Amino acid sequence: VSLNSNSAASAADNTNMANPASGVEWTKIQDLNPNATATNRPIRQKWAVVIGAAKFKESRLNGMDSKMDIAARNFAACLKDPNAGRFPESHVKTLINSDATRQNILNNLGKGWLGSLAGPDDLVVVFISTHGFPTTEGSTYLSAYDCALDNVYSTCISMQNLMDTLKQEVKTDRIVMILEAPYSGAAELTAGAKALFKGKAIDTDKVVLGKGYIIMSSSRPDQMTWGNSFSNNLIAAMKANNGLNNLQQVFADAQARTENDTATGNPSQRKQTPVLKSQWQGNDLVLGAPTLGEVKEIPDNVMNYVAAESHYLKANNFVSQGNFDEALKEYEAAATVEPTYADAIGDWGAVLAIKGDWTGAIQKYKRAIELKPNDALFRANYARALLKSGQEEESIKQLELAYQLNPKDKVILSALAGKCIEAGNFENAITLLEQGAFLFPNSAQLHDKLSYVFAKAGNLNQSIAHAREAIKLDPKLVSAKMNLGSALLTKGNVEEAKEVYQETAALEPNNPDAHYLLATTFEKLGDKTAAKQELTTFLGLARENDPRLPKVKEKLETLR
Repeated sequence: VSLNSNSAASAADNTNMANPASGVEWTKIQDLNPNATATNRPIRQKWAVVIGAAKFKESRLNGMDSKMDIAARNFAACLKDPNAGRFPESHVKTLINSDATRQNILNNLGKGWLGSLAGPDDLVVVFISTHGFPTTEGSTYLSAYDCALDNVYSTCISMQNLMDTLKQEVKTDRIVMILEAPYSGAAELTAGAKALFKGKAIDTDKVVLGKGYIIMSSSRPDQMTWGNSFSNNLIAAMKANNGLNNLQQVFADAQARTENDTATGNPSQRKQTPVLKSQWQGNDLVLGAPTLGEVKEIPDNVMNYVAAESHYLKANNFVSQGNFDEALKEYEAAATVEPTYADAIGDWGAVLAIKGDWTGAIQKYKRAIELKPNDALFRANYARALLKSGQEEESIKQLELAYQLNPKDKVILSALAGKCIEAGNFENAITLLEQGAFLFPNSAQLHDKLSYVFAKAGNLNQSIAHAREAIKLDPKLVSAKMNLGSALLTKGNVEEAKEVYQETAALEPNNPDAHYLLATTFEKLGDKTAAKQELTTFLGLARENDPRLPKVKEKLETLR
């Protein structure tokens, strides 16, 4: 979007295999490429990332009696059990609750852990237990610890983004992903999210797999996931036969047990059927099978990342507590241990910005962008710091780049629309805000901004419509009531405008604008006494430098 333009811008070949258990999809494999890597390669090393979040920064996701963190801990213990998963303890990375931030998850699935450790002949297991949000566009988003329901597309992790990270960063083509992600009704508690969500669980058919991938999901997309039933049954099945049953047997057992456990007849709980999607190539996979080689030591570069990550997570916790000085020390320590840790450097800049050190923040954001040039959040924060430092032209450029990188970020959309409004480019502002309203249809703030910009563009009918929608979504949104009253007043609906302004003044009795506009409506209705009273109230509330003061004093003289 340009401010100056007119437009906004492993199984062997299973051809003859008997039908698998219900819910299992086996892909037929006929490898005719004589140069292809052998499909029955022995597993040299086993690696895992286990993620579980039951506590979140987002208060609307808490207090739901979820046990997703417990599920993750139990699964990690099963993987490390010498009589079950037989994964070396040092090869299993757990991210629980506050450790499971969006960037920390993606970093550990990428070069921070799996991308630097897993080799071509290795096995990778990823277990994720958190809230899942299937959206109306067909995508699925998973909640990170630091997600925000009002900005799902940017703060949650899309399943496809997660898969793309694994495909691009991890060297092996043998990856098992296990998802226990119940649909969260908490999404319907927020005005910016309810209409986003459709369905109850992850639809594995919507996820594009790579060769060698297996995905298990705790229930079908039209079903709810109930507690930890699937992961508990999966763990029990993995432990059977000393951990040496193949994955097909393990899944079939866990599926049958889960269906039995959830077919209780309880009207508040219905049957849950786990599903599996596979592109596995080679012999049947046995998760608990011993590996071919000796346990690989963690190299120094990864240990440096782990040490830096520890400082980074401590810093995040200090930020949550409001202890910014200690947070700065930990971010600096993280960047000292691992100078390429872009997220630590970017968040270091964010804390400097909170403390008003815009020069320092700019330096950190520039370095973070050098390390991760395609990070929209870094550029959006950089744009804000530049604006605060008086570098408006470069700020707009960075904001436009942030939008190009992530056109679904609600904050970026709103900020760029605001710049368009300042430049008098109402057409672009409307396009951006309409895009935002489409993505977040129940966002009162976006409809409020649309009301304002439509009024500036002279389209009073649309201004009124969006103001009414904003008020419907948030009856106490004062700015929307002000916009509605102003549009009605301009259109000549003085009586209704008066009623709206009276509601506004009742909500915020110390708001000078409400009394000023209410005085205007009373004067138009011929009620000079009421107009005088409202203007007098305005004088008592307005700031000393309010440019309307001389005119109001003059008006009071004429109303005497």
